[in-house]
Amino acid sequence: MKKGLFTFAIIMLLVVFSSNANAQFYCFWVANQSGESFNELRIRQNGTGNPFSRDLLPSDFIESGKHFWVKTGTDETELWDVQITKMDDSPLLFTYKDRAGVWHRLQRFITVNAKDLHTLVIQNDEDGYLTFKYYTTDQLDFGHPCDN
Repeated sequence: MKKGLFTFAIIMLLVVFSSNANAQFYCFWVANQSGESFNELRIRQNGTGNPFSRDLLPSDFIESGKHFWVKTGTDETELWDVQITKMDDSPLLFTYKDRAGVWHRLQRFITVNAKDLHTLVIQNDEDGYLTFKYYTTDQLDFGHPCDN
């Protein structure tokens, strides 16, 4: 009986270890070209409705014209909601057209595919609304974000 329990425990440890070995994280750059200073950047798994993570900014705030990298949680989630707050703790409100051509106006967060994302550029459009660009390659010569 004890030998069977010991074998079962070893098998369970191997299963847990192998699932953790397959877990991954994603890194991406965020370039602030919005004219606003970012107070916080938080993420959560898309579609969960969970609260956003702790603040992921590398310093107290990020001024316009600066860039920084973000690392997602350690799991296999590819889609992440990103919420950025201004210095007064109110969220940036994004206006954008999605890939299906549907307009989203004054959204409190955006959703990104972190697996394919290299650089997320936060900026203003020609009407003054906050929007974003999504680069899958190193268009801005920042290097690879996971190397930091």
